[in-house]
Amino acid sequence: MESIEDFFSTFPPVSKADWLAKITRDLKGKPLEDLYWQLDGQINVDPFPHPDDLPDSPSPLTMRRGWEICESIDATVPTANATALSALEAGAEALCIHLPSTGYALESVLKGVHLDLIGLHFSGPGLDADPLALLKALEKTAVAQGIKASALHGSLWYNPVASEKPCDWPQLTALLSFATAHFPGFRCLQVGAAPGAATLDKVVQPLLQANMYCTGISRLGLPTADVLASIGFSFTVGTDFFTAIAAQRALRLCWMNLQKSWGLPVSDPDINTGFDPGVYSDDLYTNMIRATTMAMSAVLGGAQTLTVLPYDAGREGQSDFPEAFSRRIARNVQHLLKMESFLDQFEDPAAGSYYLENLSRQLGAAAWAKFGQDQT
Repeated sequence: MESIEDFFSTFPPVSKADWLAKITRDLKGKPLEDLYWQLDGQINVDPFPHPDDLPDSPSPLTMRRGWEICESIDATVPTANATALSALEAGAEALCIHLPSTGYALESVLKGVHLDLIGLHFSGPGLDADPLALLKALEKTAVAQGIKASALHGSLWYNPVASEKPCDWPQLTALLSFATAHFPGFRCLQVGAAPGAATLDKVVQPLLQANMYCTGISRLGLPTADVLASIGFSFTVGTDFFTAIAAQRALRLCWMNLQKSWGLPVSDPDINTGFDPGVYSDDLYTNMIRATTMAMSAVLGGAQTLTVLPYDAGREGQSDFPEAFSRRIARNVQHLLKMESFLDQFEDPAAGSYYLENLSRQLGAAAWAKFGQDQT
């Protein structure tokens, strides 16, 4: 039986220069440069990736495997607890609970939920108003179930430097100090780009925010390592499949650089990935297809937590089926990626793709350069 090595030996290696020469001949006078394209008007993307573009052999950017299937829960509706339990029973592995400004009863929303077995994420005005009060309420709820707060993991989608109000640095330091002592498994800061941001800014803006937190909080005495350990990333994917993958990988590269710049060991970023709701249309079945490709780009990019937007989100009145059905479809998209495509079995599934490796490095280099310019 012919070995794999013998099989490949029948195909002599071809350099990139040889490929480009052949393509140039086939274009019959059309400039080769016309086939290149611009990303954000700054990055000239090469459509002809080749091993010659990578001087060193690429290796995975993360050693993690898999991600958490997350589902959004609106705590303002009376059925919040029933929706959460239904999602978990049907395969969700994490919840993102959106809290109203006042009057939420956390213990009611989480009744019957095994808090130490899932990821717990919180967002909304109720969080922004008093994140420390939320953590204390969560600790009380956990203790009532006989669970230590230190056994929980999740995040607060809290990003005060991105709000219009001035950041209260002493209050923020108190929050992180409490979380470090009581909730070591929680990321209490969530950095991310503004809605509608360009691809490059999706990498640069969270880096700038993370650096602001390190600078502001470390001045008040909290170790920089604790600040960095408290930071998670919010990332939204759209319909540009390859760019969404490369941008998340570029964010990983830049996060490593930021940690090194603070003299700290390199660790993997926690990326909570969701969908840009602006890409959905009134064609609900088209949205189903988009949800699948967007979820795949999120996973290949390295999302740790993924929330798939139901295909009728914001258009529930146009759907022929109840909300439970669209939630089920969104959840099952991720089940298919795990149980049929086995994408949770690999470390950095996109590693080794010449096109994605090249684009990731280009994006990372451009983002890091822009980050440095914005610091001066």
